[in-house]
This record gives sequence, C-alpha cells and structure tokens, in this order.
Amino acid sequence: MLISDPILEKIQKHFNGYGIKSSISEERLDFESDYPDICILGVKDGMGNVGSLKLENSPIDYIQIIKKQEYAKCDYAVGGHVGMGIHKHSWWMMKLFLAFSDSIRIGPFDIGTLTTIKKGLFHSEVESFMWNGYPKLTTLPPGLIRDNVVEPLSSDQKLQQLMTKCLLKERTITISRYLPCHESDTVETNSKIIIKSKWKLQKDLFADHDTMKIYEKMAKIVKQTVNDLKYHLR
Repeated sequence: MLISDPILEKIQKHFNGYGIKSSISEERLDFESDYPDICILGVKDGMGNVGSLKLENSPIDYIQIIKKQEYAKCDYAVGGHVGMGIHKHSWWMMKLFLAFSDSIRIGPFDIGTLTTIKKGLFHSEVESFMWNGYPKLTTLPPGLIRDNVVEPLSSDQKLQQLMTKCLLKERTITISRYLPCHESDTVETNSKIIIKSKWKLQKDLFADHDTMKIYEKMAKIVKQTVNDLKYHLR
C-alpha cells in the first residue's frame, strides 16, 4: 500500500467542491511507473510521482500529480526573500488520463495549442489559439473516416469560449496517445490518452472550475470520437 502525499487530499477536496468525486489510489498504477516516487529522489534534481486520483463521475478517469525539483546555490541579495545557501525550487504538473477497452488501438495522435497573447497595459488576454500537430486517431488517408479530433474540439462553441478565457493561465494544452510501461507490480488502467498542461507552482496547481470544465469537455469529446470509431481502432 502506498502512503499518499498531503497535496493529493487537498486536490481531492478542491475538486470535490466542483462536484468531481475521486479516490486516492492505494496501489501503484501503470502510468505511475514512468517516474520514481518523489520520496526516492531525496535531495537530487529530477522528476517524481506524487500520487494519483481515480475520478468517479467524470470523463477523466485518472489524474496523476508529478513534481519536478531542482537544487540551486543561491547568494544573499539585499531585500530578497532567499538567503545564501542551497535552495530547492519545485514545479508541479497534473496529467489527466483517459482509459479505454483493451481492444482499442490508437494511432500517433498528438496535438497541442498554439496561443497568441495580447498584452495590455494592465492586463493581458488571449487573442487567438489553434491546434497544432497530428490530429487523427488513425493513419488512414484523410477523408475516409471521421478520425480528426480537432474538428469536434473546434466546433464546440462553449469549449472555444472557455479556452479563450483559460488559456491565459494554461498557455499550452496537449492531448496525445499514451503507451504505459505495464510493469508487473502495477495495476493496469488501460490509459491510452493523456491530457496535460505546463509546469506550475504549487499554488497554481489547483485548477479553477472553468479550467476543469475545459478538461472534462475535451475528455468527453475525445472519448466520443474514439467510441464512434471503435470498429476502426482495433
């Protein structure tokens, strides 16, 4: 049994306030073997697995928290907040996993947002964004089947409105195929799609309600597209 990190309980409570219920995984899941446990890193630079939540009433099946840490030698600066010595700098990331039946085989699907920010005197705003990358779930020639995920993502007007609002903070969102390691001592989740954003400070890791609506809408659209093509993705 794994010992959960306190931040998992905080995030679980945070999401519960939005009506998203979850449980903290007490066993090691297959995608968690992509990184060593964060406690193993000790005082070394690197990235580590903090833990995962299994969502109960969401198109997102799992959320993994990973942490990146770097130790740096800092000199004393008058008026600064950091004194002389070795200091740890930390960043955090949420990875959202979508699970499918074992028979589903997804092609080299990999897309990400390109966002243009208009900077103002007192505040900035998203001027425009677009999806870039390989948008198809298969390697079939274009037009044979409706396997372009960007099309339904772009046609959802509510999603477009929310992304224009939330990409100011998220900046880059990627959605891509995921292939787990399947180590023998892990629980198989059948996670085959991953959604993620940029590295953040811990205080920014707690996504607001609109941002979670974005991720859930994306997950719902991707799952529906995969389900519509389930006979082609085998």
